[in-house]
Amino acid sequence: FIFKMERTTQMQLTKFNNHIAGPTIKKFESKSAESSTKYKTFLLIDDEPMVTDICEMMLKSLGHTVLKAYSGSEGLELYETNKNRIDLIISDFNMPGMNGQEVVDKLRIINQSVKVLLSSGGLSVTHEEDAIGRGFNGFLQKPYSLDALTDKIAEILN
Repeated sequence: FIFKMERTTQMQLTKFNNHIAGPTIKKFESKSAESSTKYKTFLLIDDEPMVTDICEMMLKSLGHTVLKAYSGSEGLELYETNKNRIDLIISDFNMPGMNGQEVVDKLRIINQSVKVLLSSGGLSVTHEEDAIGRGFNGFLQKPYSLDALTDKIAEILN
């Protein structure tokens, strides 16, 4: 009876796994391992703690190191003290105090070649060209998937 139950459960699990929509963690691990984006350090700047926490979990699941700032000014301070180890900054646009545009403008004064990905839910995908023209290296529409984040990081860092 136990053997039959284990076999039935295993068959159900296989059937379930074969019908899962979307990418698997293995796909992301192999995608990340194939690129030169493995084991990087990211600075996340967003006034929404839940957004930074979710992005942090995504990046850490791929083996990256994450620094978090909850305002533009805090992000600039973290960048100043860690600029030699930060590979990419992911910044929100709409933040109180100093917005994402002000952050990228000040970052460009500190380091012209710093990589900055704009991530916003308040702008549409049509704003990507505009964002790049304003000093960002790319644009990622919120909410985003791990796959979209991984693709955009690889695009900017490679």
